[in-house]
Amino acid sequence: MNGGRGVANVKHPSGAAPVSSRDWRIDFWRGLAIVFIFWNHSVDNVMSWFTTKYVGLSDSAELFVFLSGFAMASMFVGKFLDRPVMAIPYAFGRAFTLYLHHIAAFVVIATLAVLYREYAGSSVMERDLFIRPFLVATETVLPKLATLGYLPPLLDILPLYIILTLLIGVLFAGFRDRWPFYVAFAAGVWIWARFSGATLSSYPDTRLWTFNPFAWQAVFLAGFATFLARDERWLRDVLAAPATIALSATVVIVGFIAAAPWATLGLYEWRPLRFLTDIADKANASPVRLLHFMAMAHLASLFVRRESRLGRSALGRAMVLIGRKSLPLFVISTVFAAMSHGVFDWFGHGWPVQVAFSLAGALVLVALAYGGEALRTTKRAAPKPAAAPAKPVVAHAEEARPAAAPATPTSPARN
Repeated sequence: MNGGRGVANVKHPSGAAPVSSRDWRIDFWRGLAIVFIFWNHSVDNVMSWFTTKYVGLSDSAELFVFLSGFAMASMFVGKFLDRPVMAIPYAFGRAFTLYLHHIAAFVVIATLAVLYREYAGSSVMERDLFIRPFLVATETVLPKLATLGYLPPLLDILPLYIILTLLIGVLFAGFRDRWPFYVAFAAGVWIWARFSGATLSSYPDTRLWTFNPFAWQAVFLAGFATFLARDERWLRDVLAAPATIALSATVVIVGFIAAAPWATLGLYEWRPLRFLTDIADKANASPVRLLHFMAMAHLASLFVRRESRLGRSALGRAMVLIGRKSLPLFVISTVFAAMSHGVFDWFGHGWPVQVAFSLAGALVLVALAYGGEALRTTKRAAPKPAAAPAKPVVAHAEEARPAAAPATPTSPARN
């Protein structure tokens, strides 16, 4: 989410040159991830064919969580490197902000579901979005909602991020900028969760979290550690090596063949690597998915340079602004995705309706991002009120008298 601003003049532990400004590509990819998640979460949406979901073993969830960790690291290093313990109260405050956004999103979505039932006479939103249990058993479900024990569909990413934010605050207080510690912790917890089956449940208890936090912490910490290790010379040499680039390209190609996007056209038999999709478990952050995402991220960092024209294009600028306002716009995009259940029920599931709704929602996100940026710029450029002129100080009568003349032989000074 809105992990923080760029690091200015921060010395990296490897002794590399300081970072001067935030890399626009972080916000660009995060903004694009928000749009893709909106399209993927809109029910049976044809526009999801144009997202990473259909061309590989990973999707926008890895992109969003990884970049959230990366951006969080940039902010933590800039603000808390010299006082790491202060990361803990910040993390608690940030987690509470995320919690409020989560509750607000549920209230809005539940209200829309009830209004749609009253207006259209259809309970499709209440049913598909699992709102009905809250309405019929409020006394039971309300406490679970407040304690993140009731997670309706579409409302599962922010609770994950709440836990990850609290976790990283504690870890940074102990690990600071030593990236190998984060890698070791992430791997250890993931292995423990994999073999113990540890996860969290949601109401009713037979439902599990869509994103197992014990597994997905590895994706978040991978982004966090990547920022900390980004200037290690050996790592840069490895990433620039032709063999590594070829390996990443191979992984992406294999992922494309395994995903078999042509299967959506009915060619189900043409899936020679289907076993890879079978083991690419999203709920438990399968290493197959993370490997595929890291390969895509590697190639993207090579082909989309910091000086690329994409950052100055209309599309690039729009995605960057969405990425800068990632938290509120992610919540709004979640509400839009929930609305798709009612919109497609009312207007039909034809692809023109799906395309129109998807593009309209994306344009609204862009407009809100530009509006937020305009307000921020206006507030920053607003002249500060001039300071009131200082009032003259009136001295006491004795202090206001002229100073005595300097002593002379003929006119001695008074005591």
